[in-house]
Amino acid sequence: MKNILKLALPLIISQLIAMALVLTDVWMMSRISVEALAAGGLGASVYFFAFIIGSSTVGCVANLIAIAYGQRVARRRFGNQQIRLAVKGAVLLTIIMTVVLMLAISYAPNVLEMAKQPDEIIALSMQYVGALKWAIFPSLALLILRGLTSALGNVRSIMVMSVITVILNVPISYVLAFSLDMKLAGLGYGTAIAALFVMLGYGLWVFSQRQYVGFAPWHRVNEYSITLINPLLKMGLPIAVAAMLEHGLIYGGTLMAGTISVAALALHQILLQCLSFTWNINFGFSQAAAILVGREYGAGNMKGIKRLSVQSFQLVTGLSIVLSAVFIAFPEVIAQFFQISDAAMVTLLVSVLWVVAISFIVDAWQLLAINLLRGMKIVMFPTVITAIGYWLVGLPAAWLLAANYGLGGIWAGIGIGLGVTGILLLALLQHRLKPASIEPMPEPSLA
Repeated sequence: MKNILKLALPLIISQLIAMALVLTDVWMMSRISVEALAAGGLGASVYFFAFIIGSSTVGCVANLIAIAYGQRVARRRFGNQQIRLAVKGAVLLTIIMTVVLMLAISYAPNVLEMAKQPDEIIALSMQYVGALKWAIFPSLALLILRGLTSALGNVRSIMVMSVITVILNVPISYVLAFSLDMKLAGLGYGTAIAALFVMLGYGLWVFSQRQYVGFAPWHRVNEYSITLINPLLKMGLPIAVAAMLEHGLIYGGTLMAGTISVAALALHQILLQCLSFTWNINFGFSQAAAILVGREYGAGNMKGIKRLSVQSFQLVTGLSIVLSAVFIAFPEVIAQFFQISDAAMVTLLVSVLWVVAISFIVDAWQLLAINLLRGMKIVMFPTVITAIGYWLVGLPAAWLLAANYGLGGIWAGIGIGLGVTGILLLALLQHRLKPASIEPMPEPSLA
């Protein structure tokens, strides 16, 4: 448990710092207008739904590097080669995904029109997305750097990098949005500019360190081959599909909220930030546990995998219960933070918040279970489970309950979908942790 906490705490802090960045953007949107808050939230949903495809495929480089790190125990030269090839494959995939995603985002207005979103909100949201899309490449590149440093144990640098991102992003975004009166577009450009500067700075620092210099993507260029992206796609595409299904559940709720009223859509964005806050904490634990499991998997230590899985489940469950209790006990703090003064909106927020808080626990279960399974390179069955839980259970439940309970019904359906997914994933994990179900890892190669 000590090893999990040692690796997880800096990752959690970096995730919360990144969350603070999102919260400041939402806060600045609220300072512009309620319509800007609704449009900015809708635009962010469009961007992150597209970005999750790239981040899932590129981001799984951390799992591959962690497995290669475990292989270095027995064969150091082979393990180092696998790390180099994983980094180079991720660089190639980042370039490809950037082009694809930027083209896909250009069709977002058509999708929003079919979803019957208000025309004025669509126009405002696309101002934000049109600027924010320039953050795709540097953000994906930062995932490669983060995957390398976290898998090799240098998580403090990730925390420092996150702090610098906020320090740059907040003033740049504020000046562009308010001083230069660019409003939502200014917030998007501010994020993109900050991401670019941090990518360049962090990249130069990482590959100037002795521990990482041999893995720099500009070394041994003869190793580059389009086939290097195959392991990333094989592992990353099922992860991307699972992530899209989850975000489809969450942002499906966003579209449903948009059909109720602008106020409901604005409150939905605030509730998403609450869920995102706990998600980022649990993701830090889950990512740390997955990295440690990946190392044990690469080294063939199956007993270590089971021990880490049990310890991490105990940690995230206890933490999620505490966080749920805090949110239920202090709803007025959230209302004050987002400057909600309208009595009707405050009442609606309080009535829905407890439903969201319960979702924190089951969301933590599904997040941890799916990351532990990925640490063992198990990705197909979890994707099928997410399809069942999110789309066959969660979305229909949200749609049916919204008819009678409005925004509260939408979130109840989301919670049901997360709960079913979490229980099924934990059952799969328990089955895979049985001695007869775990097979030693074969001799993989990224070459």
